[in-house]
Amino acid sequence: MSRVVRVLPDQPALDKEFDYRLTEEVAEASPCREISIGTIVRVDLRGRRIRGWITELDVEEPKEITLSEIKKVSGVGPPASLVSLAQWASDRWLGTRAHFLRTATHTRIVPALPKTSASDKHKVVTQTLAEESFRRNGAVVRVAPSIDDFSFAVAAASRGRALILAPTLARAQHLYVAMKRAGFDVALHPRDWPQSAAGSITIGTRSAAWAPIPKLDAVLVLDEHEESYQQESAPTWNARDVALERARRDKAPWVITSPSPSLEALTCGAPLLTEDRRRERDGWAIFDLIDLRDRPPSAGSWCSEELARVLRKESRVVCVLNRKGRARLAYCEQCGTLARSETSGKALGLEGDELVSALDGERRPAVCDACSSRRFRRAKLGVSGVAEELELLTRRPVTEITADDEIDSVDTDLTVGTEAVLHRISAADAVAFLDFDQELLAPRYRAAEEAMALLVRASRIVGGRANSGRVIVQTRVPDHPVLRAAVNGDPGSLARTELDIRRQLRQPPEMNWAIVSGSAAEEFVQKIVVADGLEIMGPYEGRWRIRSASRELLVEHLKAVKRPNGRLRIEINPLRA
Repeated sequence: MSRVVRVLPDQPALDKEFDYRLTEEVAEASPCREISIGTIVRVDLRGRRIRGWITELDVEEPKEITLSEIKKVSGVGPPASLVSLAQWASDRWLGTRAHFLRTATHTRIVPALPKTSASDKHKVVTQTLAEESFRRNGAVVRVAPSIDDFSFAVAAASRGRALILAPTLARAQHLYVAMKRAGFDVALHPRDWPQSAAGSITIGTRSAAWAPIPKLDAVLVLDEHEESYQQESAPTWNARDVALERARRDKAPWVITSPSPSLEALTCGAPLLTEDRRRERDGWAIFDLIDLRDRPPSAGSWCSEELARVLRKESRVVCVLNRKGRARLAYCEQCGTLARSETSGKALGLEGDELVSALDGERRPAVCDACSSRRFRRAKLGVSGVAEELELLTRRPVTEITADDEIDSVDTDLTVGTEAVLHRISAADAVAFLDFDQELLAPRYRAAEEAMALLVRASRIVGGRANSGRVIVQTRVPDHPVLRAAVNGDPGSLARTELDIRRQLRQPPEMNWAIVSGSAAEEFVQKIVVADGLEIMGPYEGRWRIRSASRELLVEHLKAVKRPNGRLRIEINPLRA
């Protein structure tokens, strides 16, 4: 006896299913207790033996066609719910199902699943806000940077099979240990993939959104604003959206927390819950803004007199300069005012005697808006150069950290680096941003949210106001909404300002974007049928922007185009554009 099953081969470029015959002999030799949708098999395709996933059982056998046989049943794969979810994600981000199922599949063969008692629910008393948020079934919770994640994790785990996402592996591991000590049966994804598939509470980073939990009882996304939740390479899927879609399908309550929730989260239709205003404000660090427009530097072009005093006084100081190379900013040599676009407000760079926008190519004569001077300078700062000057200024050893450095611990109290340093240092007396304007005025539509995320990390390192920790920000735009929100501990004010700007400029989440690039991009864009509600802009620096208020309309028209030969990259609502 045999049965016919449908298999999706692990060939992302193909994304097509094929029918195979599953014989009784192969089924009996299977290590799995049960062959189901998602089971991993080995099949022959075009002369090669490859991996695939069963997507349908007991398919009607086609007539007058001799089917190939499945060669081997390898082991347990993602559950049927994730196979279905892969189709949803494929439609949403224009990726292939195999791409998402690879993320949902363990890197090793899993012959069988262990037994677990994780379905038993724990009755644990947690913080009032955490309990209230899960009673809402779906909620966005704004918490101060210094608030611990543990109470929310316990509230989620108390409901049963919970999926908990953290932005970094270090955060996930810390939370895993804390939950273990509290007596919960937890799995760390992807290491404990079999335990997760058996129903254990699962903690992990972005890929854990595809953890093989058969049916969810709760979903928790911590620090939802972090960019690490979105895949950088195409398809640019977001773990938050995947996790919330799983919660919707399983009818499970979900909560996303953040000190500064993204606009996408704030406009998703769920209620926004916040702490007591005083408690939230006290959970932010003390921010000191140093206006560089009218204050002479104390050491080169990067250190003000105020910062020099902090560097000499405080024992543990972290200096952040989020650039190793050359800045694209220009400022007036006479009055110190930064050159900014009159339409978008973003920073302009200096090219010859013109000011140029890296975002849209806008050009105008190099004339200062404040004093009409034509004398501009480029900001030239680098981590290595600052580290050398910092040692001379403080007469103390300095550790330099960038994303390329594999440093687990720091031996010195004085550190300088790119934003990677904020992920390597857990505590400090002060964090100083040497040139924050490159973050505030970066030529990206989410520059303000990205800048606030850096301030959140810095505030978490130095602690709340009770710890007297300080975040020092050197800037030429001290009245920027991001800085006002951080000083007042009121991220809601920034959200309101940013949402209004996005609506006026027709940017996400008000609109949906598709960024098309690559050698085949021009041919692809030319084949798109322009319809009402669809707008094509570009090219600029080899990239086209397709814009629509309807995501369904945008994806529908992009999917209708046959992909030409050559490299093609399509990013749906990318974070950095």
